[in-house]
Amino acid sequence: MRRPAGFIRASRGVRLSVLSCVSALVLGAVIAPLASAGGTPGRTIGQSPAEVVTIGQSTTGSSLTDSSLGVSYEASDLALPSFTSGNLATYLRTLGRSVIRIGANFSDETFWTSRGEKAPSWSIATITPADLDALGRLARASGWKVILGVNLKHNDPSRAADEAAHASRSLGPYLQAIEIGNEPDYFPQYSHNYQQYFKDFETYAAAIKKAAPGVALEGTDAAGAPDWAFQSNFVANESRLARPDIAELTSHEYPLVSGTCGGHPTVAELLGPGAHLSERQIAEQAAAQAARLHVPAVVDESNSAACGGQDGVSNVFASALWVLDDELTIAREGVAGDYLHGTVVQCGSAKPLYMYYTPLCAPTAADAAAGRLAAQPEYYGLAAVHLIGTGDFLQVDNPAWATMRAFALRHTDGTMTVALINVQDPAHSGPTTLRLGLGASFAAGRKVELTAGSLSATTGITLGGQTVSADGHLALPRSTPFQVGGNTLTISVPAGTAEILTLTPTHSTR
Repeated sequence: MRRPAGFIRASRGVRLSVLSCVSALVLGAVIAPLASAGGTPGRTIGQSPAEVVTIGQSTTGSSLTDSSLGVSYEASDLALPSFTSGNLATYLRTLGRSVIRIGANFSDETFWTSRGEKAPSWSIATITPADLDALGRLARASGWKVILGVNLKHNDPSRAADEAAHASRSLGPYLQAIEIGNEPDYFPQYSHNYQQYFKDFETYAAAIKKAAPGVALEGTDAAGAPDWAFQSNFVANESRLARPDIAELTSHEYPLVSGTCGGHPTVAELLGPGAHLSERQIAEQAAAQAARLHVPAVVDESNSAACGGQDGVSNVFASALWVLDDELTIAREGVAGDYLHGTVVQCGSAKPLYMYYTPLCAPTAADAAAGRLAAQPEYYGLAAVHLIGTGDFLQVDNPAWATMRAFALRHTDGTMTVALINVQDPAHSGPTTLRLGLGASFAAGRKVELTAGSLSATTGITLGGQTVSADGHLALPRSTPFQVGGNTLTISVPAGTAEILTLTPTHSTR
């Protein structure tokens, strides 16, 4: 989670200005074309959009996998008995099998002890072996693997190594990796001292490898944009080693900044071209950095607006559409995972921040104490990603991308899924009719809709006509069949909805 206002560097304001400028350019002038996979127009947005989307049958080289979606929580949540004793496991199973990351700001503000020591004054929570045992039970019950963050800010490599060793025993094969610190590029001792950070990282890495042989490591977990110098210097140092210490290169992604940190995001900005371009550029940068080390890039913490999200923006139906677009964009650009940060406390609670972004939260304080979580709009976005299934991204040329996001994937059984997200506000815009050039001949298809009464809706959200039950289950979304009969398809997509089309090839025996 991005830090409260007192921790934000001056560059955050620079980033806001850059995003504002990008939005202004996209809405009022001409943007130079980007790669065709993103479908960026070389035209004035004020003109009538070219409502033709062309899907090629060549792949982008990137894929949507089981672990493309994921969730992230604060390390301090481990100290809450309700974290592992409630219905979280069921909600996770509904989304398949992926990765849950435990870390964020409070990985550096919690105290680990396996000997019952008294916590220091800076600690907001104490984590013990019993908490890791409970986490192991959650992992086995859900089938999800775990990334666990250890404290770097209060430098203690031996204590971190002890926690890693206990985590290895508690989680076994469900421990995917140990993450060293959270957003160290914001630590005063590291922000302009890259060599000191690398030296301390290497000391931690050596201690953890000795205490927990075979356990993978991840870093840098940097905030990333707008300044990638911290990550770049770490990658340069790692590349000089005979073998990189890390199994994945991690960073964070928040396209907007909430009011807690001085921003004023709106639904229009969340779904607008400026945020979309920011997400894409962040993903491209993350993938490029990781490629230098020949390891996957993972955005292990992301959400709509930094510093807990924005009420009326991050917790409404618009955020479900944003999640679907964001997850598919990040994966298409070659990033192996995009894990939404959230909370298990009461919805909108002030502890640790007013966390309005979250796929799940507890409706009341009593629900929070019992671990009874409820699906929020963002959860429906994740469910839509899971519904699409695994596959390889196909090239898409989409001149109408500013208002209509389009993605296409080919699955191993020969079917193709097309995801169309109309990000326009239905209060001001009608349906958009698209003519899809499919790149191959298809005989039939089925359509599933992600919809709600309005972009600001907090209830009445459905995926294929189904809602998530209170126990975390989602019935199989209902689909509507349609005929194709060739290599083109004309479809009307209502504003403020997403449609997931699964197409069967003409000669398929499916």
